[in-house]
Amino acid sequence: MWFITLVLKNLWRRKVRSILTCTSMAIAVCAVVAMLGTAEGYERSFTDLYEARGVDLVIVRAGITQRIASNLSESLAPRFREVAGVRAVEPTLIDLVTFEKAQLTAVYIFGLRPNGLILEDGKMLEGRQLTPNDHRKVTMGIMLARNLGKKLGDEVEIEGENFEIVGIFDSYNMLESNGAVVPLKELQALMGRHGQVTTFLIFLEPSPNKVESVERIRQQIEDLRDERGQSLRLSVQPTKDHVKSTFETQLLKGLAWASSTIALIIGLVSMLNTMMMSISERLREIATLRAIGWRKSRVIRMIVLESLVLSIIGSFLGVLFAIPLIHFLGNYNVTSNVVDKTIELKGLLKGMSLGIVAGSLGSLYPAWIASRYSPAQALRHE
Repeated sequence: MWFITLVLKNLWRRKVRSILTCTSMAIAVCAVVAMLGTAEGYERSFTDLYEARGVDLVIVRAGITQRIASNLSESLAPRFREVAGVRAVEPTLIDLVTFEKAQLTAVYIFGLRPNGLILEDGKMLEGRQLTPNDHRKVTMGIMLARNLGKKLGDEVEIEGENFEIVGIFDSYNMLESNGAVVPLKELQALMGRHGQVTTFLIFLEPSPNKVESVERIRQQIEDLRDERGQSLRLSVQPTKDHVKSTFETQLLKGLAWASSTIALIIGLVSMLNTMMMSISERLREIATLRAIGWRKSRVIRMIVLESLVLSIIGSFLGVLFAIPLIHFLGNYNVTSNVVDKTIELKGLLKGMSLGIVAGSLGSLYPAWIASRYSPAQALRHE
């Protein structure tokens, strides 16, 4: 009999226990993939939001990790444009609003210049882009429009004011698709932040050495001084570094890893319990195998391999469960503005790998216990 055949027969003889163990591991891996996928999807969406439009640097107030808490004077824009190598500067203001009737919380409202670079490549499904003469007009992502039940020409209340929907756009980006855009001046007035912005997006001239150029200009902007020679207290970062450092990203990642750790511990304990019960029921079998010449290492390999098979099956099922779950959450109005329904292969592989490792670790102690029994001790125990 092949060694792997013996392992599979051992698992098949206890079908109910094997199925329950695989199920618990699948639930743990599903939770890991969903939580980590949510955090990574959020980070990826904000990074893509900038990089897809060619943004090279993001400027916020130094010492601020929560994006919407940043407060910069819009009058700084000409100072940034004067830096050699800067092609364009886009001031932006970001707000978070709640649509209680639709059970939507933390919806991003982007205040942008109607004639700016950010709106140039927008894909409009209906209507038009914003223009400099617009007053109380808004363009809305397709997912937000669906969740609110709004269509072109309808009005939507933002910060207590009614805005007419003049355009509905589509975007592969979760945050854009679930957000809305209003003219910068309009949002400044609504928020009581006249002449203030949240961030400046910096577009650089093409350069043969992009990394060196980005770092040089980043340092020059951070070194800018006001008329009194004091620092402007600016934090200038490449897009990826900026997104990773924000409070929202760090919070989501922290919660994701905390929840994932708990889920994996549950999976590990489940595997530990299963293998301990399996060993206690098979002491005579283990004694017989030891009596016919099996070494301790071979007994350990048998127990670990049984656990590995269960872990692989459970982890694979967990990944399969996670795909429709994340897709559902990405379309559900309450979570669609946080969960990106696009799942990367590396995220699935990461969740599956963590499940397999956790399951395998849960077999080490039972395998060590089984290997300590001599044939005589095991037979006496029976």
